[in-house]
Amino acid sequence: MISDNEKKAVVQMFCAFCKKTLINARTDLMREMAKNQRREKLFSEMSEAELNRLRVPDEQAFPAAEVVFEVRGLPIGVVDEELADALAVLPDDDRAIVLLFYFAGWTDKRIASLLGRPRSTVQYRRFKSLRQLRVLLEGKEVGDGDADI
Repeated sequence: MISDNEKKAVVQMFCAFCKKTLINARTDLMREMAKNQRREKLFSEMSEAELNRLRVPDEQAFPAAEVVFEVRGLPIGVVDEELADALAVLPDDDRAIVLLFYFAGWTDKRIASLLGRPRSTVQYRRFKSLRQLRVLLEGKEVGDGDADI
């Protein structure tokens, strides 16, 4: 059996441990706060160059309106206006293949079943459409001898 003196000694050691832990936690918190305070800088204290580095370009703050293409009743949005213009030039089936594969994440097999075409035809037309898109986006004329993807 533990005597009363031993119980008091254990309680005192526990209390001392708790006090030390709280003091250490407070010290850690104070150090962290002081470190953060040294790193903080008010906007009013910043130079013009520092403020300019924090600015967000208007294009990122307010992205361009999304162009929505409808593929067999499924709306697919394209944010990049230049890409949307190039996609609009493609024939409907080719545009559908590109949109479903790259924007909706469909497989060639699934697209083929939707369009009623062989999978190999879908794959061929996807590569052909990508080649045409590359030429359109680079500003060249589309021809039969375009570079490979």
